[in-house]
Order: sequence, then C-alpha cells, then structure tokens
Amino acid sequence: MNLANRNLWRCPIIELMILQLRRGTKKLQLRYIPYIALQCSWGMIQTLVGFLFFCSSITSRHICFNGSIATFWNKPYGISLGLFIFIPPKARFYNSEKHQLSDVEIQERLLVHEFGHTFQSLLLGPLYFLIIGLPSVIWGMVKKENQSYFSFYTESWANYLGEKHTGKKSMERIDI
Repeated sequence: MNLANRNLWRCPIIELMILQLRRGTKKLQLRYIPYIALQCSWGMIQTLVGFLFFCSSITSRHICFNGSIATFWNKPYGISLGLFIFIPPKARFYNSEKHQLSDVEIQERLLVHEFGHTFQSLLLGPLYFLIIGLPSVIWGMVKKENQSYFSFYTESWANYLGEKHTGKKSMERIDI
C-alpha cells in the first residue's frame, strides 16, 4: 500500500488522545490516564457502546474534553456513554425566552452536564445503564411540562459532577 494513503488507516480516537496528551503540562497530561483506563475497564460496557456511536458519527466534529471524546452530532439529544460524549447542535425544548442563553452556551453547558455522566459511569461501572441510563430515558418520556429535565436525580447529579470536575457551569435547572 502507498504510504501517501496512510491517512485512511489513522484512528481518530488515538489521534484525539495524542492531541489531548500533548496539551498542557505533564501533570495535566497524566491526570487523564486513570480516567481513560477506568472508562476502558470498569466502564467498558458503556465505552464499547459509545465507540459504536462514535463510529456511526465519524464524519461529525470531535474534540477532546478533559480526557473524554466529545462528538457534536446532528441528533436532537445529548448522551454520554463511557469515554464518549455526544452533543446536539441545539437543545430541543429549550425555553430561550426564559433563560436567554445562546446555542453555543447551551452546547457548552450540555458538554459539562454530559461530562458529569461520564463520572457516574466511573462510579457505577456496569450498573450505569440500570441506575442512570434507563431512568434518564424514562424521565425524558414522562416528565411534566413545567418541570426541568435536569431536576431528576440522574441529571442533577450529572450537573453536580460536571461542575465539580470542570469548574464550569452546567445546565442547572434549565427547561428542556
């Protein structure tokens, strides 16, 4: 095979990880290693499912975010699966008249929120889908119109963890 075509054989996940590790100081670089190792072992089930989602969204924009891989995809919802985070272009049901946030700020806050779910994955391991995933999906289908999606225990906990580990604002109790 011609080496000029070697780009076809590059793994975007490995390239993103290498890019992430090249940024910042050595202390900053090394802090992601346990996070990644735990997501690929204790959180292996969710990470494998996330990898399948990642492969199906390979043409979307991807960034590294605190050791995780964030994908900005064209689905109407955000989801966190182990090492992988998926962020929609616009939050559905967002009440822009009430909160006055731009689409970019909503995406940034959703990224922090979904990053919080990655820590739930680290804490719960194989129980993540049962304790977090399934209740979140059910809550999204049955929540009342005047309640924030983020008031449910799985979502408020993700907000807390995301804010704690990034120092950035999450979704709070925004209406979605």
